[in-house]
Amino acid sequence: MSTVTTRPATTGPSRPGEADEGRPLATGAALAGGAAALIGLVVCMSLALTGWFLADAGAHGNTTDALRVGADAWLAGHGSHVVLAGILIGVTPLALTMMVVLITFRAGRWAAQHAAPVDDRTWAGSVATFTCAYVVVAVVTCVLASRAGASPVLGRALLGAVLVGALGGGSGLAAGTGRLAGWLAQVPDWSRDVATGALAGALSLLAAGAALVAISLLVSFNEAATVLSNLHLTVGGALSYTVVMALFAPNAALFGVSYLTGPGFAFGTGTTVSPTAVSLGVVPAFPVLAALPDEGPTPRWLAGLMVVPVLAAGAGIAWTLRRREPLGHDVAALRGAGAGFAGGVLVAVVVGLSGGALGTGRMADVGAPFAEVLVFATGLMTVGGLAGAVGTNGWRRRAWTPQVAAPVRTPQPPVESPPGSPAQEAGPSQPAPTDVTPVDVTPVDGEDGDEPTVEVPR
Repeated sequence: MSTVTTRPATTGPSRPGEADEGRPLATGAALAGGAAALIGLVVCMSLALTGWFLADAGAHGNTTDALRVGADAWLAGHGSHVVLAGILIGVTPLALTMMVVLITFRAGRWAAQHAAPVDDRTWAGSVATFTCAYVVVAVVTCVLASRAGASPVLGRALLGAVLVGALGGGSGLAAGTGRLAGWLAQVPDWSRDVATGALAGALSLLAAGAALVAISLLVSFNEAATVLSNLHLTVGGALSYTVVMALFAPNAALFGVSYLTGPGFAFGTGTTVSPTAVSLGVVPAFPVLAALPDEGPTPRWLAGLMVVPVLAAGAGIAWTLRRREPLGHDVAALRGAGAGFAGGVLVAVVVGLSGGALGTGRMADVGAPFAEVLVFATGLMTVGGLAGAVGTNGWRRRAWTPQVAAPVRTPQPPVESPPGSPAQEAGPSQPAPTDVTPVDVTPVDGEDGDEPTVEVPR
């Protein structure tokens, strides 16, 4: 006697890596939001714990202190200020900010790729779910990391977590579900040109600012090495110190951008570092600060560095229009000016995020003046975008060769004769006779008794 059993139904994917069509996107977004926050937190804690062991092999403090430092650093990456023994530290390490945004984007994209297709309303609800899960981890971390000697600011940590979760996670969910590609396909050409040109110009100017800082640091390498040696750090302490300085490398590059735009930046109350004037005074003993110029009057040729934003905006819009068909000069000028203006606004906003307070008193003012950078950046980059678009479009118009399509012959339908006509009574029409060359079949007597031949004209 045999027994017949049925195979139980499977609810998961039949193959490894296959998308689970039954999982709601909101559920995956909640898991991804919490996981993204925990991944970034664990990375920062691991770095802090490693640095603590490298510095003095754990001779000072304990493990929980190192973990709190890592948690404070993770919250600082979200824009949270940290109060250390009554001293406010308000400069955001933008390298950590870039890291947490990248983690949230990839987590959101992963959640969307393993969920069923959704519409815009479901996507918006999933973004809210992702952000809520991310914020919960940030709030709990902020509460647990607070202690008597050091406490992060909860309000700014909450705001930063909302922005990171909504922007990073939301864009990842949109990319994973395919909604982002659909939205971008509906964007008009002029908007795409303006946005692409603005982003390319801003990135070009950021690269120029980073190159300026790197060159200045290389020129002042001996002074930076002297400052580092005077700190009497161990090998592990010097390595940890270098990692901390690397977290603020984007901030230094943005200071270089504000220098190139003209207004410069301040490193202390009442100080100025710009192409036209340098007034610093005493600065803290940080090796990276050796790249600051000497106090006093500056050479006149340094004012020529303000042409860099013009060139960056022109290069950005030229790169954007390189593959587009030639436009009218007025249309190209409007798109170039719009891209330059938008790039200037983007640069001013990012530069505004690079500053903050490094203590009380004189070090409470570190960063670039937002209003002045906004005016100079938008003005210079608008001019550069306008000139770059007009020049590129004019060159494209001269070098453009229109593609002419070959004519296509369409077969003509046969003409039918009306009923009752002689052609209709005669039956179906015969094909038109073709011209045939007549063949002369007159026999020609062969020579020497040969057989007659037929002469065919060619």
